[in-house]
Amino acid sequence: MSNELVVSENSGAAAGSATEGLAGGGGQAGFASLTVNPTRKAEIERIMKSDFARYEDEGLNKEYLALLEAEQYEVDPDSIPATRPLAPDQSRTELCSSEAGRKLVHDWDRSGGFKAHLANVQRDVGEMVRAIGSIREQRVFMEHFDREVPIPARLAVYDEIAAGTGIYVTPAAPSEVKHFASTPAGKTLVAEWGPVAGEKVAMLRGRATRMTANMSEADADGFWTWFDNLDAGPVAAIFRKLAG
Repeated sequence: MSNELVVSENSGAAAGSATEGLAGGGGQAGFASLTVNPTRKAEIERIMKSDFARYEDEGLNKEYLALLEAEQYEVDPDSIPATRPLAPDQSRTELCSSEAGRKLVHDWDRSGGFKAHLANVQRDVGEMVRAIGSIREQRVFMEHFDREVPIPARLAVYDEIAAGTGIYVTPAAPSEVKHFASTPAGKTLVAEWGPVAGEKVAMLRGRATRMTANMSEADADGFWTWFDNLDAGPVAAIFRKLAG
């Protein structure tokens, strides 16, 4: 991504890189992980049989479903969706375990509400991930993202996704579009976008610039290193969604 959005100084644009909840501890873009826990499952089943009102009031039905999915995942991983949104309260708790996460929660609370931003990011990231390929490919993508991208960089990405694309951009110059199309993913998208490619490329560059500005140098390096090692298919899926 950084390579595809770098513009040389003589092109007329700025040089350089343009390029379980939202979990502070390493969640997958607001999506819950699956963990088998026979003891907890038995406990919930006991409550379900003896006090059904408590079972529903405490949301144990959702936890029970997650435990059943975890068991099914062990039997057949490809039968369980890779993106199951984490509940807002769980996302908030996970985020607040880090300083960067607490800041994101605070910012989202002040600008439209945490739940609304979380839901939008979960929706957009879910669509992006599902466009990558099979369930197994989606899981591999998410696992690598969690393992290889620093937490502050992940949160900067989520914050930019939450901001949306509802802003005006000056279309990129033809030379910039040509540069973008010099990679496999860029070539595919420029052909797909046709006459609006200039606007799309400019939107991507602007979003990449903002994300990078909200990361430390080390975190940005970790993020773009991860991104630049992606195959063309995932890159195109991500660009397509971020360009709006």
